Amino acid sequence: MFDFSFGELTLFAVIALVVLGPEKLPHAARMAGAWVGRIRRSVISIQAEIEKEVATQEMRERIEKEMQRIRESDLALELKKTSGEVNDSVLDMGKPATTPAAPTGLMTALPSPAAETVPAAPEPEKPGEEAFKAFVQAGHAPVSTHQDT
Repeated sequence: MFDFSFGELTLFAVIALVVLGPEKLPHAARMAGAWVGRIRRSVISIQAEIEKEVATQEMRERIEKEMQRIRESDLALELKKTSGEVNDSVLDMGKPATTPAAPTGLMTALPSPAAETVPAAPEPEKPGEEAFKAFVQAGHAPVSTHQDT
């Protein structure tokens, strides 16, 4: 911290001995030592606090960057998932309903529910949604009430 040579310390001690005298010098040396100790502890404490604040700020920055990266990856994943679901549902709505092949053997006498025809409905206001509802009601697609989050 301070750079004093032995000669400078000796000169300081001689001046203190002359100015204070032999009776007051020990007490003054103890007081100077106590003050130097207090100053050192204060400086060390302040340095530790500054280092702690710097480390805390760096940690906050790292956490914020990581949270931003997670938000971006989650958002991108959610967008991909949603766009895939929309594309799949649009493609499914455009496909014609397929009927299974006619059964053979004993089951040929029973009527097949898929063989029944659904009467044509008038053109709906919302073509995609109404067509999908009609498709589901006709029994061509299973209805799932479970939604993935």
